[in-house]
Amino acid sequence: MYDGGPIRARLEAPRPAGDGIGPGEPDLDPIPPWWARPRRSPALPRLAEALALTALSVVMPGLAHLRAGRVRAGAALLTGYALALTALAVVAGRARGRLLELLVSPEWLAGLIAGCAVAAVAWVALVARSYAVLRPAALSARERRAGRAAVTALCALALAPPLTVARYGQLQRDLVGSVFADDPAAPAPGAVPAAPAAPPADPLRRLERLNVLLVGGDADVGRPGVRTDSMTVASIDTRTGDTVLLSLPRNLQNVPVWSGRRRVPFPRRELLNAVYQHGLAHPELVGGGARNPGAELLKRTVGHILGRRVHYYAMVDMRSFRQIVDAVGGVRVCVDRAVPVPRQQIPGGVLRPGCRRLNGREALWYGRSRTGGDDYGRMGRQKCLMWEIARQAGPWTVLRSFQRLSRVFRYSVNTDLPRGTLPHLVALSARIRNARVTSLQFVPPLVSPARPDYPAIRRTAERMIENRGAAVRTRARLHILNQSCI
Repeated sequence: MYDGGPIRARLEAPRPAGDGIGPGEPDLDPIPPWWARPRRSPALPRLAEALALTALSVVMPGLAHLRAGRVRAGAALLTGYALALTALAVVAGRARGRLLELLVSPEWLAGLIAGCAVAAVAWVALVARSYAVLRPAALSARERRAGRAAVTALCALALAPPLTVARYGQLQRDLVGSVFADDPAAPAPGAVPAAPAAPPADPLRRLERLNVLLVGGDADVGRPGVRTDSMTVASIDTRTGDTVLLSLPRNLQNVPVWSGRRRVPFPRRELLNAVYQHGLAHPELVGGGARNPGAELLKRTVGHILGRRVHYYAMVDMRSFRQIVDAVGGVRVCVDRAVPVPRQQIPGGVLRPGCRRLNGREALWYGRSRTGGDDYGRMGRQKCLMWEIARQAGPWTVLRSFQRLSRVFRYSVNTDLPRGTLPHLVALSARIRNARVTSLQFVPPLVSPARPDYPAIRRTAERMIENRGAAVRTRARLHILNQSCI
């Protein structure tokens, strides 16, 4: 049996002289019994409970009031919160498209920002009140400070969601206001001055097809001026979303530059990609009021060449394209053959065959390079890039990169699309994602850039838009982007 050897010996050993313990006193300090020990504050558990219920009230308003015995107030808060969540879920499920349309309306965005500000104030008041109805009466000064600090942190957490939504709403409102035309009642650029001044409530309702000129300019750091090296008209069926992309090469000569009423003088040997700069130099050709005379003249000229009224244009430069791709985390493409590029742009000087994710610089040079090829090959790559970016940039990708994208679009995208068309374009874009997208390039042997047959170009464009593309399939570079770019 254990006899407590070392401990017993220690207890029985004589104490050395001068240790300060008198005769007969125990040589070890006694441990006080539990009832004699100092007790913690009786209010501390109630403070912890009050803070826990206050935290839960951030996501379940009214819980603290119910615990405090304020049944009516608690039930009203919980019921109102449940009804609001239910209504939001129903609207999100059944009217998702309508919500997206409202998010491009400056008036609704202003209302959203104001609503978020009200919600932020209400949530802070709710947190503070929830703590107030549960806070214990007898708290020490230290406990009161701890409670206030915890409630302040909870208020900051409650403020974050509505203020974040308000911030995104303000960015979106600034983007819509700065990029898009502010007069939806103005005649669509490209139309003759006699166009009606007041469009219907839905400006796309009376259009069988919406034609938008997509322009890629080569302005970049160290490259003064703008040359429009990519010019494509997207002709969209407003009912089905089926889209035909009609691409004109930059090196078309003998260009019939069109002011909207008449053909204007233009050197025969000048190329189509010089029309933009010509319009900037001679704004009187398109009359007053044009946001961008160069783009306006180009739009009217391209519409005249194709025999189609082009309603709007959208233009982006190379630097912006690179930033857009980087903002969405790159774009995945399948390179079917090696694409040589300048070594100072991409290490190795080549994009090798295979499927990979390209960053902004790589995607830019994948679309720009014509080393070892020609303008016409890169036109095809550009269309695939446009298609892949539109297909891969889903809602979550855009939301994650929204602040960066809004900055890029705000300062680098130029368009005459009026704000009033945006909600209807959002609804149309949803149909385009699931529709057939066909691309036709007016390149050799279909067209001779040095001696283009413009009447033949108009007839071919008409056949394509009337869904008779098989008639030109054997002579043209015709692609179904939904299939050939994946």
